[in-house]
Amino acid sequence: MRFKLYFKGETCDYTDEIRRKFISFIKKVFKNHSEEVYHLIFSSKKVRPYVYSPFFGKDFEEKKIGPEISFIFSSGDYQITSSFWNGLLTLKEKKAHYLKINEKKFILNNIQLLPKINIKSFKVIFKTVGVAVLTDPSASSRDFKNWYLIPEKENIEKFNEVLKERVKQKYKIIKAIDIEPNLKFTLLEDYPLKETIIPLFNGFIRGFRGYFLLEGEKEILKFLYDYGFGVRTGQGFGLLTIVKQL
Repeated sequence: MRFKLYFKGETCDYTDEIRRKFISFIKKVFKNHSEEVYHLIFSSKKVRPYVYSPFFGKDFEEKKIGPEISFIFSSGDYQITSSFWNGLLTLKEKKAHYLKINEKKFILNNIQLLPKINIKSFKVIFKTVGVAVLTDPSASSRDFKNWYLIPEKENIEKFNEVLKERVKQKYKIIKAIDIEPNLKFTLLEDYPLKETIIPLFNGFIRGFRGYFLLEGEKEILKFLYDYGFGVRTGQGFGLLTIVKQL
């Protein structure tokens, strides 16, 4: 299930702390509905059972945010989406339904329930909404070049190995089921991916954006659609949209 949240406020300067603001807002939503669900999600540094992606406004290229911003929130867990929805309603009742960025308030003025998508094919062309990030657990996190993997022709076999490993880990954490995902990531020649470096929490991370083909079991493809691709999905990376089911 997916929601799109629309906020309106005053245009302000971009800040590297902006993702913290979205994370804080999401935490506030859950905490205002259920302490139990809040602690279930945030009591440890485990994988979050959701993914979201922010849109900072039409002037973001000029390092400006707003005046209208939005984000999409997605999860395949009904308890999570139900708690999120009810938390939003509680915030509205308390007049606390806003994001605060650089001392500017962005008020939540619309919540849209997005259409449910069923995956009926073993081959799907996806597009990233924002940036996707994949890290190699066999590399050192201090090794910026090798820790972050960008899919290219030269490393596509390695990329697929790491992708399957990360999906297996995430599926185990969220679903409590061990799987050996049969999954294949393929580059699209006519749509080259774009490498992107993003400031995050006083540092930088490396990811990519664009179109790609994924082949695998429908359940696994739906899992990636619902919960996000790669790592750091709880920090606003890895949301996918479906371009075409082949």
